[in-house]
Amino acid sequence: MSITIQNAALQNQANVVRSLLNAEPALLNSVDSDGRTALHWACSSGSLSIVRELLAKDGVEVNKKDTAGWTALMIAASAGDGEVVKEMLGAGADPNISNDKGLTALHYAASKGRVEIGRVLIERGADINAKDRANQHPLHRAATVGSAPFISLLINPPPTGDETKRPKTRLNTQDRIGNTPLHLAMESANAEAAVMLIEAGADRTRLNSDGEAPEDMEGVRGREQQRAKEYVISRCGKP
Repeated sequence: MSITIQNAALQNQANVVRSLLNAEPALLNSVDSDGRTALHWACSSGSLSIVRELLAKDGVEVNKKDTAGWTALMIAASAGDGEVVKEMLGAGADPNISNDKGLTALHYAASKGRVEIGRVLIERGADINAKDRANQHPLHRAATVGSAPFISLLINPPPTGDETKRPKTRLNTQDRIGNTPLHLAMESANAEAAVMLIEAGADRTRLNSDGEAPEDMEGVRGREQQRAKEYVISRCGKP
């Protein structure tokens, strides 16, 4: 059975991709059953040479979405290949496109704690306060996984080229069930993340939909969560 251009890209078979495109240029933006092009799969596998070759083709659809709304840039950001992310952005990939869940490339970078990718995305105009369908910002994601370096990036974002439009992270946005990033950091027992948020000005008294303040949150980590609460109080005092 002949190999598809999507599989060739996924398997980093640059010569096969080139041969298929030479024989049938229309394959450039053709999709598989997941709605993914060769560019999607090259970004997934981190095949930088294939990404570059595809981006050099006239008519390549850089921002094409798959069946779940994912762009190739989202995939690259989630996969963690910074060079691929840079290539995509340089070719005009839009960092603010969202998928069917409302998630952007920056949300995925935050969820994985990929600080350098997050920095590049912000420098190229990614909205640090973009909301997904759950009304969560990238900061909610970073707080949930306890990525203090990513939280620091969002609190102190790099310039975007226009100092008059320097972005500022909203610390106290509540998601659909009323949780702020601080609620999520405490729920996940991410003490350092919680301290960083509090020191930046996060509201320790804001209540979620269940009437809980951040430090009232009960997670599933038992003693570890109690230690996190004690650590936060030792660093920041009582609310």
